[in-house]
Amino acid sequence: MQLPVKDLLQSLDDALQPRSANGLPARPAEVAKPVVLPPWFIDRCRRAYLSVPFEGENKVIGVTSAFRGEGRSSVAIGIASALAADTREQTLLLECDVEKPSFCDFFSLVNGRGLSEWLDGAGPLAMVRMPYLPHMLMLPAGGPHPDPARLLYQMNESNFIGELKGRFRNIVLDLPSVLDVAYSSLAARLSEHVLVVVRYGVTQVGDLEKLIFLLGHDHVSGIVLNGTNFKTPQWLRRLI
Repeated sequence: MQLPVKDLLQSLDDALQPRSANGLPARPAEVAKPVVLPPWFIDRCRRAYLSVPFEGENKVIGVTSAFRGEGRSSVAIGIASALAADTREQTLLLECDVEKPSFCDFFSLVNGRGLSEWLDGAGPLAMVRMPYLPHMLMLPAGGPHPDPARLLYQMNESNFIGELKGRFRNIVLDLPSVLDVAYSSLAARLSEHVLVVVRYGVTQVGDLEKLIFLLGHDHVSGIVLNGTNFKTPQWLRRLI
């Protein structure tokens, strides 16, 4: 099923400027629970996006990992936060793990709706505003979906990301992990640039090599090392 472009554009307008039945402005979009990330972590995420060779005006980054639990979502949140703060341009954090979503619980969202419900026609597009970052919005995946491959195929075929680029200068996609799902190639197609999160002491070299082989070496724009706790000063580590 291909999603008509006009439906996406209208849904974006309705989500960003909601109106009630009588045409008056409705209650503003839901605001996520504040989540404080350490400054050193945000700076590591900043260095990650600065290393990506973007072309054109839009910055679109996908963040993935070999398996769940390696810090992929935290890095995606950090990159989106850094982009919104640095550029002061409209930035969207998009959760694409529609099989096992986590954003609704992590950010204590009330309605629990998101991308899955909208793609299925079961609810409106539910944008969420991020506290302290007026230029950043989030689109959670919503509830767990039994057929994630179909939704990701639908997003690819309808040029979903291409249409979002008309409204958001920066888009960060929290993609599903690669080696424990059967539809990782569909998810990876949503972004030209993909950053891979590896967890220090957890991610195996063989798994990382398999991930890069499956995604394609040219598709991987960088690797983010997560879970480190270096005691050596940063200025000294640069000289080692």
